[in-house]
Amino acid sequence: MLTEIATNPKYDKLLISTGNILNALDNATPLRKSHEELLDSLRLCSECATNNQSRADDQIEFRENDGQVLRANTQLKQKITENARNEISIGVKLFMNKNSKECVKEAANALMTILDVDHVDNLVLTYHPKISPCPDASAATLQCQSVHRWGNVNNSNYLNELKELWFCLEDFVLQKQINQLGIADLDTEALKLLCQSTRVKPTIAQINLAACCVVPPPLKEFCTQHDIQLLTHSDPDVLLADENFILPNYTIDWSLRYQVHVRCRGVLTAKGYLLSATKCFPNDKVKEPNYNM
Repeated sequence: MLTEIATNPKYDKLLISTGNILNALDNATPLRKSHEELLDSLRLCSECATNNQSRADDQIEFRENDGQVLRANTQLKQKITENARNEISIGVKLFMNKNSKECVKEAANALMTILDVDHVDNLVLTYHPKISPCPDASAATLQCQSVHRWGNVNNSNYLNELKELWFCLEDFVLQKQINQLGIADLDTEALKLLCQSTRVKPTIAQINLAACCVVPPPLKEFCTQHDIQLLTHSDPDVLLADENFILPNYTIDWSLRYQVHVRCRGVLTAKGYLLSATKCFPNDKVKEPNYNM
């Protein structure tokens, strides 16, 4: 089904929901990395689409009006409603692949609609657009740029783009659709600048331990002073690269991961991904920003 949809010129944009992937993926690899888990989840959708769909968790729903491919959507909603809304906590991490306010709104609205909830408890934003590197940059330099590019406060383009995305999410907080906002992969100075210019301050800050094995003391101090929960993560900058997507000639606009926990027990009851992708035509030329200039 996915291949047929992708080759139909009518659908230049797709939104895929993996449904609840707990107990659906191979549990023999419990230490699967996040990008591997997403890719396996997308393959699961593809495999379910080619099967007879005799099982409820193999059912694929295709909504022709907006190009949505939903796996086991009814079962997902049933799982979420097993407990009262005030008895569960829904946490989300939004991975933005490009600077687009429209895509932020699309992601948040799709999340609420597909999960059939009126709010989520927290959402963490991560934004790592592609970089056009300097031609003579070494591998070590490129890695450093990838990890620390937010820390360069003189590189204001990045922070300005991040603020634009953040401002869109603030609207959802003000409308009580998101209770708490968080941000990933900012150093102390960049986090300060974000806090100074926003209506809704971040209450969560995530740092990648691959970038620093020890939490920087200034960052820890700033988060303590401003009641920001400091957490670690192991997600890659780009959750899934275009070339690794299950369908060719598509570019990934955004992806998100949601997790549903029962509050009193801390039990994870549902987990899944949403992903939006846009078809790229052979003559399309995407100009990547060069923040090294």
